[in-house]
Amino acid sequence: MSSSLQFPQIPFDEVLKRLNAGATIVTPNRRLALALKKKFNQNQISQQMVVWYSADILPFTALIERIYLDTLYSSQPSILPQLLSTVQEQVLWESVIQSSKAGQSLLRIPQTAQWVREAWRLAHTWQLIQKLKDYYPNEDGAAFLDWMKSYQQVTGNCRQSDQARICDLITERYECLEIKKITSLVCYGFDIFTSQQIIFLKKLANTGCDVVIANSVVSKGRCHSLRIGYVNSRDEIHQAAAWARAKVEANSAARIGIVLPALANYRGEVARIFNATMHPDIRFALPGVVRPIAPFNISLGLALTSYPLIDAAFMCLALLGKEIEFNRISHWLRSPFLAGGETERDQRALLDARIRRYAEPMITLERLIELIKKEGSQAAYPILIQHLLALIEFRRTKLPYSERYAVFSKVFSEALQIIGFPGERSLDSTEYQTLKKWHEIVGDFATLDHVSREVSYSEAIGRLRRMAADTLFQPETPDVPIQILGVLEAAGMEFDHLWVMGLSDEQWPLCSRPNPFLPLDLQREAKLPLGSTAESLAYSRRLTNGWLSSANEVVLSYPKFSDDRDGHELKPSVLIKGIPEGMPVFPAITQHRDLNIQSGKLECLEDSQAPPLDKETIQYGIKGGTFVIKDYAACPFRAWAKHRLSIDNLDAPHTGLNAMERGSLVHQVLAHIWSQLKAKEALDAIDPHDLENLLNSAAKNAVLQMQQYKPVALSGRFAQIEQQRLVRLIREWLQEEKKRDLFTVIAIEENRNIQVGDLILHGRLDRVDELGNGQHIVIDYKTRKQSIQTMMGERPNEPQLPLYLVMTEEQEAAGIAFAAVKLGEMGFAGIGRDADLLPGIKVFSGLNGSKQFNSWEELIVTWRHHLTSLADGFSSGDAKVNPKNFPTTCEYCDMQLFCRIYERAGEELIEQEDQSE
Repeated sequence: MSSSLQFPQIPFDEVLKRLNAGATIVTPNRRLALALKKKFNQNQISQQMVVWYSADILPFTALIERIYLDTLYSSQPSILPQLLSTVQEQVLWESVIQSSKAGQSLLRIPQTAQWVREAWRLAHTWQLIQKLKDYYPNEDGAAFLDWMKSYQQVTGNCRQSDQARICDLITERYECLEIKKITSLVCYGFDIFTSQQIIFLKKLANTGCDVVIANSVVSKGRCHSLRIGYVNSRDEIHQAAAWARAKVEANSAARIGIVLPALANYRGEVARIFNATMHPDIRFALPGVVRPIAPFNISLGLALTSYPLIDAAFMCLALLGKEIEFNRISHWLRSPFLAGGETERDQRALLDARIRRYAEPMITLERLIELIKKEGSQAAYPILIQHLLALIEFRRTKLPYSERYAVFSKVFSEALQIIGFPGERSLDSTEYQTLKKWHEIVGDFATLDHVSREVSYSEAIGRLRRMAADTLFQPETPDVPIQILGVLEAAGMEFDHLWVMGLSDEQWPLCSRPNPFLPLDLQREAKLPLGSTAESLAYSRRLTNGWLSSANEVVLSYPKFSDDRDGHELKPSVLIKGIPEGMPVFPAITQHRDLNIQSGKLECLEDSQAPPLDKETIQYGIKGGTFVIKDYAACPFRAWAKHRLSIDNLDAPHTGLNAMERGSLVHQVLAHIWSQLKAKEALDAIDPHDLENLLNSAAKNAVLQMQQYKPVALSGRFAQIEQQRLVRLIREWLQEEKKRDLFTVIAIEENRNIQVGDLILHGRLDRVDELGNGQHIVIDYKTRKQSIQTMMGERPNEPQLPLYLVMTEEQEAAGIAFAAVKLGEMGFAGIGRDADLLPGIKVFSGLNGSKQFNSWEELIVTWRHHLTSLADGFSSGDAKVNPKNFPTTCEYCDMQLFCRIYERAGEELIEQEDQSE
């Protein structure tokens, strides 16, 4: 600990003097080193210096690494072993654990290796290796000792060392190193010195180096601090963002710090709220607009895999080796980081929408190309086709199954080059830095040959992805006034204004986090900062005291209620209870929405009338068929959006066949059967063996046609199973048909033009039968049972059959019926002039729950009136948001985000929905 050091302490002014004299300064972290270097440069400028030597300020770990590299390039490079990188060390620990007896039962070896690496680092940092033998180990401790022994043996045989041991090696051999020795060293901003650091500093002092300790700058004058509680974390972040903006507006040169103990948990929300507060109008900017530089910087980076450019690279590499989720392929196709990403942007977006209908949830590279070719119009995206075909050829000729890491790094680079990565447009600053970091990761990947054997392609991709996921990356930004930091990054920093949030009794002081592979008693005895509750409290108290002395104004806040569902009450941390309560004073931030409201007078218009259909559209018919009337009956806005604006929801790739595809198969089989039989007499007379052959032939043909679009869903045994299902289903349905009187099928899947008022629709009749007495009946196949009530009323749910009946040449038909072709629910449901037209059909005069009709003709006239009224409403441009039965009608509607029904409906309809539940 710092109390163990006997080195003299100096004030900050002396630090600047020593820097001018050529002293080296070490800090506990990189951010503090950069801040101190900036302060030194500002001091030189204030003294009207024109030129000066660059200050030698660096983190302690960087100093050790510099000494190692200086030795490596000196006249005695062999005096120190090879230094393993963090990634090499991780791979080596994983190999040791995996080859051990204890590791055979582990499910997550990479995560275990990370904990073991930390235990190894702590054991050396705090000089605990020799003390481990004095404690009886538990199961985890025994495994660690075994792994440690194997690890030491492997690295010893290969003459390798790691970050945890290199400081000890340099300390041991420092006197005989033929390098330029440090003559003056200042330790700046250290709250704690580890045992390893203490031994190193004493070695420097013994070799003639002047070692001194300098505390970070303490705010001049009286520190104004206050404590405040907010409703929850979100409100707390909002207030901190508004406070920070007010400080910047008052003084653009002010240094503002925002500290969060749980920054990793709230990073996304912090970024969103601070962006919205600093640039409230940026959310309304059009795509492609150059976004202003944010006046804040978040110290915690994101995983490299979360950047779109890196995700596009991994998608390409993963697609070479295995099938990928279609949703990821969808994003990849529209990525700007592929060849032709800008040139073919619109065409690829349309392609993505089209191939979804036939795509599976998981697809391969070959299947992707097959889907693209089936869509036709390959001339629309020749660059995409060219590069995908080149990628397949590369996999066939140059992709190894098993190789060393260095070979795979070249393979990865070549594959990405073939696909045109990183795209044809110029990269912005963030993308360029991300690409540079990617190249560094691939370079580190190639060095794994020093610690590992050959690996397969899938293992290589997995390793590279884990490396990227473990790499927290934050692109460099210009110097900005607001720094958002975690507790460790904020240590030793100086600010003009500081806000520390999240200081509830649940988050502060920090919870102890002892390493499970080291004896707990040993961690307590060594006083590791987070090794016990007592040390965690002491460490948190030192950090709290440091905040109170690091700025002239300090705000300490906490949420009064948790962010959990229960929202339980929180109290301020015991470490800040002594701080007086108060409220920071700063002007309110005017929102972009408020400015819009103030800029003009608002008018409230009820605009639900679209332009009427033009004569040309009416003359040639509108797309959508009878669904135009069905959708308008459900909701006028839905019909206008789908059939006038052609808005449709994207198809979701699905496994196997969905209900619509199974229904299509049933239609095809029945159409084939009745095109052969033609009449009831033929059905009764056909030999059972011949009927079975006819059923198998019809089912096989239907499945073969569907296979062209769904080859994966109907491959191998799946096609046979589907064919057997169809044969069994249609066989049972034909038994229902045999119960009927004589009939002849006179129309099968016949296209008809339907005129409803002035509107012309294109429809298709499933089937029309002529009965023995010459009457006609219109039949519509359904794969589930239907109620005849769905055809009744001013806004029928199923208007298709009434449309066919009253608006075509089938006006003289004696009835309409649904044919439910579903196992266990076989039968007809319909309305007819007479009761004996079909089994189960109802006479028009016997309808329940609807208006009573005196004659069949009166029912037809009523249908014609209702359907014509619906058609005229659609043609006139009526687009009211008026669902027939809210919320049931809206439950599966694709237009909710467009019509915003839950915003328009108001409290009355919401209450109705709640009551119905």
